[in-house]
Amino acid sequence: MIYFLYGDIPLQLKYEELYKKIKSENPQIVEQYFDISQDNIDDIFLALSSNSMFSPLTLITIKRLEKIKDVSKFIKSLGEFNYSQKIIILLYEEFLGDFGKATNEIDKTSLKNAEKIAEIIPARKALEKKSLEFYITKELSCSQYEAEKFLEIVGDDFYKIKNEIEKVKNFLNGEPFNLEKSIKILSVSNEYSLNKLIELFLYKKEKERLIEYLQREKNYMLFLSIFVEEISILAKLKNLQKRGIIFSNVSYNQFKADVYPNIKNLFKKDNFRFIAEYPLFLKLKYLDNFSYDFFNDKLLRCLDAEYNFKSGLVDENISIEMLINSFFEKKLD
Repeated sequence: MIYFLYGDIPLQLKYEELYKKIKSENPQIVEQYFDISQDNIDDIFLALSSNSMFSPLTLITIKRLEKIKDVSKFIKSLGEFNYSQKIIILLYEEFLGDFGKATNEIDKTSLKNAEKIAEIIPARKALEKKSLEFYITKELSCSQYEAEKFLEIVGDDFYKIKNEIEKVKNFLNGEPFNLEKSIKILSVSNEYSLNKLIELFLYKKEKERLIEYLQREKNYMLFLSIFVEEISILAKLKNLQKRGIIFSNVSYNQFKADVYPNIKNLFKKDNFRFIAEYPLFLKLKYLDNFSYDFFNDKLLRCLDAEYNFKSGLVDENISIEMLINSFFEKKLD
């Protein structure tokens, strides 16, 4: 049996789950580990090809497939061996860039070859969030929107989510789930804290607490990622307003029923999820405070700030603080 695991942040967790399952079903299994970045490919193929009816059942784990020059060819060659006495785990780790996109995404040919010989187990953060939301809705008997907010508040670490759910259950003591009531006992994630501070900055021009937080936590790249996403969403909404597709004074029921279904594809979180209608609706009341050109200019300023510190022209903290301090200043012609 061959298992092919690929993905980013949840990869290790998925591997541990699979490893424990195999070990519990086969307590006496012999184990071998290979790391593509350290071990010789010939040694790996020797271990894979050795086979005897008297050989003990062996678990062979091969890590860091992303280091192989031709992953597709390597996977295809695995189909030549007999695995009657072996269980193979293949691990391909994808690394996320600054804005959450994989810099070394597994190619389609390699995946297609893997599907022919192995059970495929994806472990991407985007996919994991969907399953985490389902887990939260089930455990707390809450809506999908409440599950999304819960995940946004506590972060996407499974063990933390599990602990926070138990904390809420004990706090509510049998009462139906209430997000507003529960939020005061939740351990807030850095991402949620930044989201709230960014909203205060964008909509109320309150920058002191944001700068203090960044100086303390040093989450400058996380700030820039969330900030750019928020401005991009507002720019899309402003463009729709400019074209007469949405209006800032529309009622929520009308927005949900008549507007959102026609625009939701513009607001994808990832390949599987969309920004829910209510968070988008809440932003409409701020649109009249900004022009469409304002958002375009600010996105360019964010790119400039990123370039300045990535190219070494300015320190990361100085570049981001300069962006914040000058953000609402008018552009000079």
